[in-house]
Amino acid sequence: MEPSLDLQPNQRLRVVHLADHTGRLQVIFPESNMLDISAVSRITKRRFEPVSNFHSSGDPLIKPNSVTTILEASMLKGATFSIRTKVDEQYRDITSAELEKMFSGPLNRFENISINTQLIKRPVDNHEDDEEQILQALGRFQSIRLKQRIEETLEIPPLPASSHRIIRLSADKTAGTDELCEVIALDPSLAAQVISWASSPYYGAPGSIESVEDAIIRVLGFDMVMNLALGLSMSNGFQTPEDGPRHYENFWLDSVSNAVLMESLAKTMSGLNRPKLGHAYLAGLLHNFGYLAISTILPPHFSILSRYQEANAHLSSELIEMQILHFTKEQLGSWLLRYWSLPDNIWTAIRYSKKPHYYGEHAILAKLLYVSHKLRHSEAIEPSVLLEIGLTQEEADNCRDTIYQKSAELHKMVALINKMNA
Repeated sequence: MEPSLDLQPNQRLRVVHLADHTGRLQVIFPESNMLDISAVSRITKRRFEPVSNFHSSGDPLIKPNSVTTILEASMLKGATFSIRTKVDEQYRDITSAELEKMFSGPLNRFENISINTQLIKRPVDNHEDDEEQILQALGRFQSIRLKQRIEETLEIPPLPASSHRIIRLSADKTAGTDELCEVIALDPSLAAQVISWASSPYYGAPGSIESVEDAIIRVLGFDMVMNLALGLSMSNGFQTPEDGPRHYENFWLDSVSNAVLMESLAKTMSGLNRPKLGHAYLAGLLHNFGYLAISTILPPHFSILSRYQEANAHLSSELIEMQILHFTKEQLGSWLLRYWSLPDNIWTAIRYSKKPHYYGEHAILAKLLYVSHKLRHSEAIEPSVLLEIGLTQEEADNCRDTIYQKSAELHKMVALINKMNA
């Protein structure tokens, strides 16, 4: 796919180092573009992978003519760019002519190796159109026999029985502690996880937690245990990804960190707009459920997606997912959660968590997920969103910093989950 839009003047160039078992390759392309690893493979007849696990600012420039280098061909159109020779150096301007002269040796070539991100299709705006977009995307995968509905097309793992029971219980307005304890007790592994959770140093409960009832009454509360148990039981039905991006340390660490940050943000909000703490926690815990679903349902495509994420660490996950899969993890994850009859506010918030200007039903919870994501990735938050949910930047930053200060305790909680899921 050739870029057909003119490149912006003085835009930065990105350097990425690739390697296979026979050697190294340096590729250079504009930061507004996405490196097309498939194009590199077609040109070189080799299967390269990124050398760096995750490098949002790109790799340092290797001295021209000392290593095989492929540069994006559209950079020869006469524009001026910014480049740096070392990661910690300032960028300096360079013209197309200077770039061509610098890389004029026999080890270098100019080819179409990147995709202008402006040409990448975006996800549909409305969740009601997700199924059609996902099915169209699946139709592109020759290995998948397409039928009329997603659940008929994909081999979706069955929802664990404990999840079904908890979902039914959550719809029962008269349910109390006894009923919840009975449901969780039917799954000994889940009961052990809930007790371990309440016993963790993060909550600092005095004495020992002997039962699920103790966890509910003394530490976590009814709503929190209900939503925690639901999130844990659902994720227990999926295997943790094995061939994911190498920089992605731990699915559970990401999920738990987001859940406790969502809880903290919700507690800091005023009572008027504030969602239920348990729902904020569950939305945070399941925010990345689509990632788990892709790895389980579409393993070959997940592996390709992971390599693209490593090579294009400067781009949003949504752009990369749309280029490789033609749908996003938020679309698939929210569709699954809706299919499994989770509360509307949970799947809706996850679906629109990357859309700061979503104003539909359950927008506050969606915006809270947006803020949490930005905080954890040290990205700028749109001030209007903070205003809408009733938080200041300082309050949001304080919530994040408090969670980071307890990172050792969070790691211990995650270790318990990983041990039980092993």
